[in-house]
Amino acid sequence: MNEIITGVSKNSEEQSSSLNPSRFLLNLQGENRETLLEEVFSILGRSKSSLKQMHQLTLQSHFSLLLVIEIEEVNLGSLKDELEKLDSVKAEFQKIPESSETSSKHSYILTLLGKEISPSLLDSLLRHLRNQNLKVKSISPLEAERVQVFEIKLVSNEPVVRQKLMSELLELRMQHQLDLALQPDDLFRRNKRLIFLDADKTFIQCEMIDEISRIAGSEEIVKKITSKAMNGEIDFREALLQRVETLKGVRLSDLQRLILNIPYTPGVGRLIRILKMLGYKIGIVSGGFSIVIDHIRSRFDLDYGLANTLEIKDGFLTGRILGDIIDGPMKANLLREVSLREKIPLEQVIAVGDGANDLEMLSEASLGIAFNANRFLRERASGSLSLPNLDALLYFLGIPRNEVETLENLRTS
Repeated sequence: MNEIITGVSKNSEEQSSSLNPSRFLLNLQGENRETLLEEVFSILGRSKSSLKQMHQLTLQSHFSLLLVIEIEEVNLGSLKDELEKLDSVKAEFQKIPESSETSSKHSYILTLLGKEISPSLLDSLLRHLRNQNLKVKSISPLEAERVQVFEIKLVSNEPVVRQKLMSELLELRMQHQLDLALQPDDLFRRNKRLIFLDADKTFIQCEMIDEISRIAGSEEIVKKITSKAMNGEIDFREALLQRVETLKGVRLSDLQRLILNIPYTPGVGRLIRILKMLGYKIGIVSGGFSIVIDHIRSRFDLDYGLANTLEIKDGFLTGRILGDIIDGPMKANLLREVSLREKIPLEQVIAVGDGANDLEMLSEASLGIAFNANRFLRERASGSLSLPNLDALLYFLGIPRNEVETLENLRTS
């Protein structure tokens, strides 16, 4: 009796197993045509399968469809036959083991931006990411102008130390003229609301103190002081005070004429227009001078303009600064204060700068971009941009060229 019961139980299990639906990866490839997707899903609908995941892509005239479906294994053969009756379509099935679906705790988007992103670059980059236990989930292009942009989705069981990864990748970035940014893949990545930009060599193309020193005839002295500061012989505050002292006697009228001819960074106007249309609060914060920043703020209708105040008496610069000096730590404090005032969390804040005194500000923001910066800052920022045009920053926000053009058309219509 026991043997008969056991035999019946075994046969029932085998029959039940063959009828239980399993998960399969279905890979469909073929020449694209207008009705192909409809035809595919019509066949799937008749196959008694259920759809779990889907990713479709048309590249040039080639059609590619990846599906995760649940279906009884006995029905696979007939489904494959039906699909391959479609003109030019090839179908491949791969069973997905139950244990293969694992979730990772942390997800990131690594945006690559370059004039040419070569296979050798990707080989080196992906090897490094694998060695850091970062797994690639997907790679997608972002439509761009005159550059290539790709977004790589990465997952990891441990949080990424962004500064460490950026530092490790610096040589590769320099070798291949690659810009990149690493951000958490969360709700805030494409939903930023506040941006703070440095002025000199970021918003504008020059160092204003150098330009003013030419009027004062102290250009060489200013250069020597700047060199000492860069070599760490004196700190930023002391260097600023010493350089400003050499500007004593400059006429206010000469300074105002200089300000009217400021060379702005290419693309900055477009960047500001797009971000304002998206509802951003925009600020410029500088270790330079408020007389310059007030002019820029007014011209571009910015929300904030923060800088040091030059003392002026009887129409001449006195060579002194009034009030607190805006240095690196102060820039970071001002960013935090504005963030709190506007009730915008730091996860929705961007900071852009080019110098070592911008590091604290860039570190406070969720996305800190080193713009045409030195090695020190590029090693430590969460992203770098070495193109001449500042509006390329939009690609790091996941905004493709066609969306930029749509916004600009809305503005002019």
